Amino acid sequence: MPSTRHFSDASSSVRDDLSTILAREIEEEEANVNVEMPEELAEIKADIERNWRVVESTEPGNMIVKLFRKEAGGIGGAKVMIQFNCQDREDEELDEGQGMDELASGVRFEAVLTKAGRGLVFSCFTIDTEVHIESVSLRAADDIDAEDDGTFYRGPEMHELEGDLQQALGDFIREEYDLDADFAAFLSMYADYKEQVEYMNWLKTVKSFVH
Repeated sequence: MPSTRHFSDASSSVRDDLSTILAREIEEEEANVNVEMPEELAEIKADIERNWRVVESTEPGNMIVKLFRKEAGGIGGAKVMIQFNCQDREDEELDEGQGMDELASGVRFEAVLTKAGRGLVFSCFTIDTEVHIESVSLRAADDIDAEDDGTFYRGPEMHELEGDLQQALGDFIREEYDLDADFAAFLSMYADYKEQVEYMNWLKTVKSFVH
C-alpha cells in the first residue's frame, strides 16, 4: 500500500509547481502590462462622461458595466442605458487585401430606451469603430434585466428587415444617442482594460488560494 507520506509529498510538489508558475505569470504581467488606465482611454472616458454616467460594479470579478445617459433624449424623453459584459466579445475578420485578413475585436452591448413602463432594447455590437444592430425587441421596463428564457419575442433579426428600415434604425440609435466612433472605441478599449485588471486579480487570487 502506498504510504500517506508519498501522497503528501507528491501533492506538495504539484502545489509548489503551480504556485511557482503563477508567480512567474504575475511577475511577467507586472513587468510588461500596466494595469493603470491608459491615457488614451482616460481621455475618451472623460469625453464620454460629459453625456454618460459610467457605473461599474464594486463586486470583485463582476464584468458588467453600465452607462446611463445624463439627459433624457429623443422619443418623448426616454431614459437611456447601455450595458455590456467586458468578456462578451465580437470578433470579425477584416479583409486587409492581398490575401491578408485581420481580426477586429468588438463588444456586444444592449442599448435600452425606457419610458412609460416600456423598454425598447437594441442588441448591438461594435466592430472596429462602428456600431451594428443585431435585433430590436420590446419589453416591460421591469423585465429589462430578466434572463432571456425564450419567453419574450426577441424581435426580428436585422437582416430580415427591408434595407431602408435597417438603415433608419441604425441611424436612429447611432445619431440620436451619439453612439459614434469614440463610443465604439471606448467600449472596446474599456473591455480590454477591465479584462487585464481582472486577469491580474485572478492570478493573484488563485496563487493565494493554492499556496
